[in-house]
Amino acid sequence: MRPEDVPLLFQELAREFADVTDMSVAATGSLARGDHRTGASGDIVSNLDLVHVVAEDADVPETRAVVGRKMRRISDAFRIETTSVIARLPAFRQAGHAHYRISMRPEWFCDGLGLGPDAFSCPGHDEDDPRTALAWMMQPVPYYLAKATILDPATNLAKARRAALRLADRFDLAQMRDDLDNLPRALRTLIAERGVTPLESTARYLDAPTHPAIAQLVRDAVFVEGMGLSSADSMVILLPSVPN
Repeated sequence: MRPEDVPLLFQELAREFADVTDMSVAATGSLARGDHRTGASGDIVSNLDLVHVVAEDADVPETRAVVGRKMRRISDAFRIETTSVIARLPAFRQAGHAHYRISMRPEWFCDGLGLGPDAFSCPGHDEDDPRTALAWMMQPVPYYLAKATILDPATNLAKARRAALRLADRFDLAQMRDDLDNLPRALRTLIAERGVTPLESTARYLDAPTHPAIAQLVRDAVFVEGMGLSSADSMVILLPSVPN
């Protein structure tokens, strides 16, 4: 998909979900932020990331089926890998500082839950506690560090560093900027100096960064924190079909 096709992609997503009444759907990630990656050919190489918010646990299986059908059409039409995550409404509301919330494009493709435009600016129930925001905003750093242990180390380490720089810029953390080559140490120092109670995902990584299953352990914790679901229940990933 070419960069100039992104507006058309978003228009098609709005049409695709126009008749949906039991979830709210928005884009998140690099395409939503406008900082997606392109390859040497000029085609977009980033995934399309969507978040689908549902009200009840009982809605999850049907939502997965609906998302699978609709995103199959989108993935094939635009020749792009799509990653959809399903979030339970209570977790979505609580995770106001989560990376996927901060990265959301401020427009619903459908808003069956009536969350409205305020959902894009609401930082969560602990908005007045900067240490809570700090704990949430450091979450992507160990996530990508853990992911780098099993998949594409160069790319995921670069993502961890970019997340650390966003964290440093947001909270004016000179020490974090100066210690990008040892991010576990930088995180431990930050937690100790700022009196932060880290999220479970961060604590799991820092307790055992070389554990052979650390990538899965951290990913599962990240999804439970941000989505209220395991990664297996939350994620729907689709690759474009191979042409006949």
